[in-house]
Amino acid sequence: MRRILFVALCVMITVTAMAQSNRTVETQKDRYGHVTGTATTTTDSRGNKKTVYKDRYGHITGRSETRVGYNGQSTTTYKDPYGHITGSSTTKPTYNGTTTTYKDPYGHVTGSSTTKPTYNGSTTTYKDRYGNTVGISTTK
Repeated sequence: MRRILFVALCVMITVTAMAQSNRTVETQKDRYGHVTGTATTTTDSRGNKKTVYKDRYGHITGRSETRVGYNGQSTTTYKDPYGHITGSSTTKPTYNGTTTTYKDPYGHVTGSSTTKPTYNGSTTTYKDRYGNTVGISTTK
């Protein structure tokens, strides 16, 4: 009887753990439609994310881990295939979008981006460490 109870408890824990995470796969392609890599993201019940990046051959090229704070702020740590930290970013919500600050492994700011919603999507402005605009992207 104890063994049956133990097995039932293990099954319930496994099913609960599986139900509390969500997995998505994003495929990157070049302009000709050829697959260049994938990003597989697993999100837990608290909103924390772990992403594994792979090249077109399935080799791991990097990882990232995002932790969500109580105030809506999130911190992402980027790692190479060997587990060494290559950089980080901090995203903060603003009254009309989000602001992200990017840092190198030593904590020095390397750039930033600001995302603002538009009537049919969003616009992101990228800046270098000195505040000069280096790019703009829009989504619809």
